[in-house]
Amino acid sequence: MDSDPEVMAHLGGPRDEAGTRDYLERNLAHWADHGFGLWVLRAVPSREVVGRACVRHVVVDECDEVEIGYGFLPAYWGRGWATEIAQACVNLAFTRLDCPSVVGLTRPMNRASQRVLGKVGLVLEREVQLEGLQHLLFRGRPTDRQESKG
Repeated sequence: MDSDPEVMAHLGGPRDEAGTRDYLERNLAHWADHGFGLWVLRAVPSREVVGRACVRHVVVDECDEVEIGYGFLPAYWGRGWATEIAQACVNLAFTRLDCPSVVGLTRPMNRASQRVLGKVGLVLEREVQLEGLQHLLFRGRPTDRQESKG
């Protein structure tokens, strides 16, 4: 996924092998430190890798936040899976991890991701810089949404 230009167009651009290795090491360390993090998503029943999702800590404007995130290979776009996994991540953060809020970060031109974040109850809060790139920060709190039934 990291080398796919379409997937990475809204994530800072494709990563080379060393960049992917660094990304993986950071995410494995997050699991070791916090007991949650990045998941690989597989289709049922084929078990084919279709994307990834996360609930993880991220520092934004010198503040520790809990981020939900998701990404799919282009062949799996437009199936509603982003909304489904984003809702599962929000539910996990609020019910299992007892987070007071979650954030979703997306690039300003990624309208599809902005729609997904809105569907799962996150609201645009502000523009931020992250890793040298402009992002929109959406935030949700347990009191801001209705419980998902799924």
